Amino acid sequence: MLLEELFPSRRRRQDPLDQIAAQLHDLRRQTRHLGRSLSGNARSLSHNASEVADDVGDVVAEWGRDAAKQGAWIAGVASRKAMESAKAVQRDPVPVIAVLGTTLLLTTLLFRRR
Repeated sequence: MLLEELFPSRRRRQDPLDQIAAQLHDLRRQTRHLGRSLSGNARSLSHNASEVADDVGDVVAEWGRDAAKQGAWIAGVASRKAMESAKAVQRDPVPVIAVLGTTLLLTTLLFRRR
């Protein structure tokens, strides 16, 4: 005969160490479950972030191409205007000399007052 059979009230009570072990077991199980769930969410989040980054990259590349086209167009217009201005100065340099002289005179007058 065993002592546990003789003292049934003692046998029904759980040992505190057994209770702690059971709680630790539950905690480990919950932690594994939480880890799996977070891992799945992280993969999903990573996939979504990758798609967003690809979309943003495509938009930025398109803006870059548009900016390059517009920059080339502006450079072409500026070049044509510069050539027209150079030809106009060659034909009649007096207006350019007058504008430069007036600018020099105003600059000199303004800086002498200070």
